[in-house]
Amino acid sequence: MIFLRLACLLAGVLVLVTPPVVLFPNGASTLELSRSTALLAAMLLAASSFFFIGMAGHRIKRSPALGRLSALVLLVTFVAGSAILWGSAEPTALWLSGALLGFTLIVSLALALLMLQEPSASRVRARERRQSRLPVVHHL
Repeated sequence: MIFLRLACLLAGVLVLVTPPVVLFPNGASTLELSRSTALLAAMLLAASSFFFIGMAGHRIKRSPALGRLSALVLLVTFVAGSAILWGSAEPTALWLSGALLGFTLIVSLALALLMLQEPSASRVRARERRQSRLPVVHHL
């Protein structure tokens, strides 16, 4: 899980660095302003979803609501990457959105496998030991 979280944090940083690469030739022109802002918004959305997974990754297995929220965030990232791939004709944008889609699929499959795994026997025994202990009450 730690490698998945570190990879998500790295992907979030890389997603924040890539918009200048994609927008370099004609990003400042007024004709492409709406397209450029849409591309920046999609990149920020993707970066925020990877940062969310990276920061809350250790709690996703324990909290079903957090797991559903992370799946929803990754779905939004997948849709944003697909929109970039669909609407762009520049080779750099196509490569970067393809990499974004590939990494999003890898992270979502890893999270799905993580949520489908049952807890190990040692963790179940430790939890049962913690629950079976009687509370200690100190009297003064």
